[in-house]
Amino acid sequence: MNGNALPPIQAWNRDTMISAVQNRYDKLFDATFGRLGIAGLWDRFDRTILSSRQMLVRTDIVFALLLGLAGMLASIWAFSQTGRVPELHTIADLWMTADAPRYAENMVTTTDTTHHRTSVHPLFSILLFPFGTLLTALGADSLMAAKVLVVAAMAANVTMFSLTIRLLGLPRPLVGIFSLLFIASSAFMHWSGIVESYPFSCLSILVALFMMFRVNKAHWGWWVLVNVLTLGILITNWIFALIAMAVRLNLKQFVAITVSSFALVVCLAVIQNAIFEKAVLFFNPHTLTRETQYFQTSLAAEGLYHEGWRPSANLRSIYVTTVVGMPAYVVPEKFQRITTSNQNSTFPEGEIAPPIAAAAWVLLFLMGVWGAVRRKEMHLPMIGISLMLLFQSALHAIYGEVTSLYALNFLPLVVIVAACAWFAPLRQASVALACTVIVFGGMNNERRLQQYTDLAGCMADIELVQRLQTWEIAKDEFLLEPEEYEALKVDLHGLCNTKTPS
Repeated sequence: MNGNALPPIQAWNRDTMISAVQNRYDKLFDATFGRLGIAGLWDRFDRTILSSRQMLVRTDIVFALLLGLAGMLASIWAFSQTGRVPELHTIADLWMTADAPRYAENMVTTTDTTHHRTSVHPLFSILLFPFGTLLTALGADSLMAAKVLVVAAMAANVTMFSLTIRLLGLPRPLVGIFSLLFIASSAFMHWSGIVESYPFSCLSILVALFMMFRVNKAHWGWWVLVNVLTLGILITNWIFALIAMAVRLNLKQFVAITVSSFALVVCLAVIQNAIFEKAVLFFNPHTLTRETQYFQTSLAAEGLYHEGWRPSANLRSIYVTTVVGMPAYVVPEKFQRITTSNQNSTFPEGEIAPPIAAAAWVLLFLMGVWGAVRRKEMHLPMIGISLMLLFQSALHAIYGEVTSLYALNFLPLVVIVAACAWFAPLRQASVALACTVIVFGGMNNERRLQQYTDLAGCMADIELVQRLQTWEIAKDEFLLEPEEYEALKVDLHGLCNTKTPS
């Protein structure tokens, strides 16, 4: 061999590269987090029991897909009901402060000026736009494309929910019963027929819950995907992924996946910001601080919150109204706008279905709490569920004018807890209670859906509401003199609140 010849170039080895990065990370972790007491405490929990349960079989998956089909049909039916008021998707706030016009556009266009809500929905536009574009390319108009995506999301929600509670240990017939309760809930029925972000938010939450209950130890790539979905759809949803990882992973894995996932979301957000007009970077502190304007405490202090801050009403909305809907009514909103709310309404007079459904639901939920305590092999994930519920309760005790707007974020959590009633004593009573909620709650929620739609239709017929709430008009632009606005409030309360039956 020629003495001047260069040594052969070694072929790049992916495994060697990964191993080198892993070794470097291990040393860095041991020098930082590894020295803290939290590392030993974190890794003391026995997580092996979660990987020693019965796995899902093909029958479970087929059954879940059939239940998903039922969810899809329920969503299509809900859209057929709300379709009586086309203005629901052209005028903002007619439906519990929903931003239906904005989301209908966000899913199909890059030039819409309303992509600014990526400040709290970091990757919503870039994640949904490819699917919306595909549907419009196949011939659907923009609104139809958005509706199809919502229907698909609601079907996926039911499928993922049924698989998750099957992993909880419920027999297959019980999986069907609680999946039907999921579909019959007011959260599902009232938000599966409106274009909004929350069907997709609910799906990201259910993916995180599924991963937390999953039997097999998942590859780190799946956990990265869960983090991207939860954080990408809604900033506060990231807590679901973080808690799910805390339940299943040791601290070293948790830190590595958390940091890498956040970095990936930041990169995707920068790309999104370059593609979508008016998109905002979610990690900009200035845009995040603007969210304080939606705190009920702030609105009440400024005299902009007609309802007044009542944490008990928020908690009732989370734990009761999410499943058993309450009547809606017209209220003035901040910035001289008008919306509908069910925040402080009570059971309608003369109806027996709502109180029966609510009583059965509360008893079922309390039985579920007791069943979760008794289910020893599920203590870690149920602690995770409890932490998620505590976080949502604390957040929405002050955030959001109409708490029912976020009902799909609460629904998976409260129904999973209720499903644990099967593990409490008198399990047959839990089945009877669940069926009672399905029958009487379904009757009530269907009636509420009709009332909400009629109320929105009444508001849409009033020309001044259109002037105030057409999406192209900036929400902080005062279009009426104070006396005109007060007259409009009286008109709406006197007309729509009495015209539509509760």
